[in-house]
Amino acid sequence: VLVDCLLEAGGDELREDVFFAAGIPPDRVYRMEQHYPDAETARLIQASLAQTNLSEQDLFSLFTTRFFAIIDDVFPEFLRMCKSSEDLLRKQIKIHAIMAGGCRETEDRQQVNDKFQLTDMGPHDIEVRYKSELQLCLLYETLMQYAVDRFGDTVVMEKRSCPMGEHGTVYRLRWTAIAGQPTGVQVNEQLVLRHG
Repeated sequence: VLVDCLLEAGGDELREDVFFAAGIPPDRVYRMEQHYPDAETARLIQASLAQTNLSEQDLFSLFTTRFFAIIDDVFPEFLRMCKSSEDLLRKQIKIHAIMAGGCRETEDRQQVNDKFQLTDMGPHDIEVRYKSELQLCLLYETLMQYAVDRFGDTVVMEKRSCPMGEHGTVYRLRWTAIAGQPTGVQVNEQLVLRHG
């Protein structure tokens, strides 16, 4: 998806510059359903930031928009099945686990499976543990905000770091409104992700 963003922004020349800066072979073809080493992904992101002069937030916003365009095009039924951002985020974690089955190496499969864990805390209330050495929390938060905007929902998000050594973040997400309709969930205001 990131490579698609680069191609749209600056064509083959930008892609080649980023690959060169990241030490990635120029003929490398990335596939959305494959797992790549964290170190390579980190180099690709850092080189993309350096070559485009975009902020991390702007790069992840482009990524998110392109990601959902691909999902709309390739898996339109997936998004049609989702009635809210809550539906989408719950299903996203399951889809992520299914995609892990495509990893050839057991270690890669385990790393992908371990990246997200969802705990159902009650109606319209989930806890998501995101665990990655890359710590792409801003990307996950950008994806969450896109989903909230897409469905017109209101979500209260609490964010905390995992215990030392676990390289992760825990998000508590509580939907106070879905498509503008109150859910009955009462919370103290934290960070509110609101449509618009």
